Amino acid sequence: MRAISLGFACNNACVFCAQGALRVTEPRAGVEAVEQALVEARPGESVALVGGEPTLFEELPRWIEALGARGVASIVVQTNGRRLAYRAYAARLAATSRALRLDVSLPGSTAPMHDWHTAVAGSFSQTIAGMRSARAVGIPFGVTIVATRANYRHLSEIVRVAHAVGAAAVHLRPVADVGRAAQGPVAAPPALLAPHLARALGEARRLGLSAFEGAGPVAGFAGLGIVEPHPARVGAESPAEWRRP
Repeated sequence: MRAISLGFACNNACVFCAQGALRVTEPRAGVEAVEQALVEARPGESVALVGGEPTLFEELPRWIEALGARGVASIVVQTNGRRLAYRAYAARLAATSRALRLDVSLPGSTAPMHDWHTAVAGSFSQTIAGMRSARAVGIPFGVTIVATRANYRHLSEIVRVAHAVGAAAVHLRPVADVGRAAQGPVAAPPALLAPHLARALGEARRLGLSAFEGAGPVAGFAGLGIVEPHPARVGAESPAEWRRP
């Protein structure tokens, strides 16, 4: 999967953010660099638009349209989903390309848990509303759940929330000890985390979701998994085994 970085600007300030201070010091990639990366995309391949938060960039719909016009098979936008709470914006994205998919970060099953991780009050309600809007306008999406010492006991609950709002896949991954996570005790002890990860994967299987556990195919970012369900491949250990749309 080809990843195109749009820059590090973000309207969340997650305690596990791999980019750390880059969201302030380098908020945006050069437009020329992004435009060149779009030109380099090849028909039939999968492309991820990553940040930061891609929906903060007003050019995003045009960039997705450009990738669709080049025949890209799958366009994954990594997002916190908050801007999609505005149904008109969700509909605008839905109109860009049938190849569009979303990878939504969801670190909590409740507002207090989620908002603590993002450091933004109200972000949980916006993210949930954003995923509901995506489902309503027909944009397929999966959810990435970063496991931390504050949420690892609740991973199965987060999986159930993701399923309830229409996610087709979940990606469970331990927090990486980089960026903001390196500044404090954010990671869960592996021995304590392991049984909760296993239970969450089992819950995903029970609900019929595609599931993937691990650091993800693009280092330093949330999961960029394929978001179409494939029950025969639930629990696949490699993103290459996920169903391609």
